[in-house]
Amino acid sequence: MIPVIKASDVRNAYPKRAPDSHKGMNGRILIVGGSIDYYGAPLLCGYGALYGGADLAYIFVPECNFEASRTYYPDFIVRKFPGEYLDMKGVTPILEFAKKCDVLLMGPGMGDRPETAEAMKNIIENSPIPMLLDSSAIQVLQKIKNFPLSQKIVITPHHNEFEHLTGKDVKVSGSMSGKVVLARTIATDLKINILLKGPESVVAAEDGTTAMNSTGNAGMTVGGSGDVLSGYIAALMGQGANPYDACRIGSYVYGKTGDQLFKQKGFNYTASDLAAELPYVIRQFAP
Repeated sequence: MIPVIKASDVRNAYPKRAPDSHKGMNGRILIVGGSIDYYGAPLLCGYGALYGGADLAYIFVPECNFEASRTYYPDFIVRKFPGEYLDMKGVTPILEFAKKCDVLLMGPGMGDRPETAEAMKNIIENSPIPMLLDSSAIQVLQKIKNFPLSQKIVITPHHNEFEHLTGKDVKVSGSMSGKVVLARTIATDLKINILLKGPESVVAAEDGTTAMNSTGNAGMTVGGSGDVLSGYIAALMGQGANPYDACRIGSYVYGKTGDQLFKQKGFNYTASDLAAELPYVIRQFAP
């Protein structure tokens, strides 16, 4: 029987902040995302990172998104790479900047151009810091031949993204045991950590440990909610949580955040609402 994540699990695993810590010690998160088609996704990731407790959120976007991104929220530190989407011209500056960060979150809003996929592959293979891959970055794993990779990897697919990655049928209403077996198999084969999002989410660690989360509600299907969650999980990793615990904590607390908003607004809330509510729910679990 797969264990269900409980509040006590989250409290016991939540990373503790040193009273004498200084700026940067509690997570420097590099978010690489955006394109001419989508500019909001990396910003929502940044919300999740900062409202999730990270000290610094660096957002690397294409130059077409730069002005909108840097004027949107003064707490973000925004950098740009050339063009309207990521290609090989952006790889070197991103890899150089990543050296000063703790976690790299990549994928939201980047689109599925072949040039972008090739650039993301190069970054995944050459950056040594822990990574969270979401959205189109998840599919780039199909292009990588040599596993395990040198760094810790988290992926946060929804069911359609996981079906695309694995070539297997993963129905939202399908067998929970089937989802668990498939997620565990992929996690152990590739030595990665997986949060398979859904009405009941599955967390699978690279060593085969699994858990299920049942918090949350149908309002969390709103666009951008997954971006906020990815930023929050990256923030937890930046604060010292191991990838498996970061996924367990993130899925549970974020679902509780959605449940709290449901009490206030029904299903009528946004991804930005989720980010803004997140700190108030975290207070119930963080030491």
